[in-house]
Amino acid sequence: MSLLFITQHYHPSKGGMAESCDRLIRNFRKHKIDVHIVHFNNRKTKFHTEAAVKGSYSTVPVYHSEEFTLNLASQFIQELPMLDEIQYVVAFGGHLPIVLGPIISKWIDKELITLIRGNDFDEAIFSKRREALLYTLHQSKFIFTVTSEKKEKITKLIEHPNVYFTQNGIDCNLWKPAKSQLPQISALKELSKEKKRIVIIGQLKVKKGILEFSNTFSSFNYKEEYEVWMVGDIEESAKDYIDQLDIRVRFFPFVNKNELIGFYHAADIVMIPSFYDGMPNVLLEAGASKNVVIASRVGGIKDVIEHEEDGFLFNPLKPSSLLEVLIKVHKLSPENKLEIAQRLFDKINNEYTQEKEITNYLTKLQL
Repeated sequence: MSLLFITQHYHPSKGGMAESCDRLIRNFRKHKIDVHIVHFNNRKTKFHTEAAVKGSYSTVPVYHSEEFTLNLASQFIQELPMLDEIQYVVAFGGHLPIVLGPIISKWIDKELITLIRGNDFDEAIFSKRREALLYTLHQSKFIFTVTSEKKEKITKLIEHPNVYFTQNGIDCNLWKPAKSQLPQISALKELSKEKKRIVIIGQLKVKKGILEFSNTFSSFNYKEEYEVWMVGDIEESAKDYIDQLDIRVRFFPFVNKNELIGFYHAADIVMIPSFYDGMPNVLLEAGASKNVVIASRVGGIKDVIEHEEDGFLFNPLKPSSLLEVLIKVHKLSPENKLEIAQRLFDKINNEYTQEKEITNYLTKLQL
């Protein structure tokens, strides 16, 4: 049994989409499914295929012209030697796989699976890319999405019989700090030992709500007791804007997983202020690290968090909603915070496992 996985997000790409892609492919292979990866990689200039355990990896260069890129990619894929053993073509993550997936599916006579995460739907549906997205959804045998909200929206748009909500998964054990990481955590806490730390992690884009959060936080009555840490890539213009606000902010560059564990365990609050999102890995990682989470009531976040039970939700379009939650969390006792963080940890540890995630796919696809 084999899958042809076409993606723009895979190692060495950074970010949550690449993490999710790596995780899914690893777990398909663990369940004896061969996965042949075709990775649109703008860091490479040559087409190349290499063997991998339970599959292969092919890199496809990205050129300035989308049409040129896709044309060459389609020629390359049709020459791959393993096509006869492929059962499904999988389009995952990014505009190029969304466009190429249904075409390759027809040309090699294999059914299409489309995995919808965040921007693939949220932004494309309101852009000139809408028709490509809708065409791909119509041509898909199966559609998997990581939020119940997107499942509902897709079925209303195209009345598709096989649209499934499949939650992300995580191994909580991987987010416990090792003894060797404890000095790093202590050193991070020492940076602002007299302040509580609100940590925002990921690709710090405008859609992630970082400017609106910073603006709103600047009018928070208790802001002097906190320091905001932003960990990840950020545009210089956004950084300059935040620097001008009357709040304490530290910026940290993108870090690898081992370093990220330190930031989670140095945090007092993990903030996810996105305007729209899928089911962000940061949410599950924060919960696995036993953090108090404040997050926007959007996408897959509201599938995971029950407001005031195991986390806190706010309306990202209403600054007053965020302020209300910040005040509520600020006034909680340490014991209450620990209880809320523990409830989120227990939920994620029991319900959002990698095994449950991959089983959802295997069951629906009858693999």
